[in-house]
Amino acid sequence: MTERRKLELQLNQPTEIELLYDDPVVGKSQYGDYFLYAVKTKESEFAFFAPEEIHQELQEYKKGDKLIVTKLAAQRGTKLITKYVVESDVKTNKEIKPTPEANEPGDDIEEIKNQTDNLYSIMLNCYKDAFQIQKYLNGMVDIEKIAITLFIARSKK
Repeated sequence: MTERRKLELQLNQPTEIELLYDDPVVGKSQYGDYFLYAVKTKESEFAFFAPEEIHQELQEYKKGDKLIVTKLAAQRGTKLITKYVVESDVKTNKEIKPTPEANEPGDDIEEIKNQTDNLYSIMLNCYKDAFQIQKYLNGMVDIEKIAITLFIARSKK
């Protein structure tokens, strides 16, 4: 059996991994259930103990799939809250990258804009700005959450 070092994710540092097997080793320890994945990074092979939330997402992927896992942290009062983001080329290419036509408003969008109220143009600009923010941060953020937050702030003015 191959000995692999434990993969420790650094805070706010995206880590590209490749799954080496379809399924993890599932077990129970004194700390509770664990999900042990064999993964490969640019450096070498590692043992990755995935938290429950990542394990749920990783079940959708198979051996050879390349993913980007980011461990995010936020301060909530005196507590440090961690959240994990899992992205894959398969998902991001389909959901995040728009077609060239979606980047530039066409005649049909201009026609709809003229027929609707000001909220339409505010929302459209919010999504454009959210897309730019996501692009700037290399896909680490959720476009919808940013767009809705921007829309709420801008529509109150």
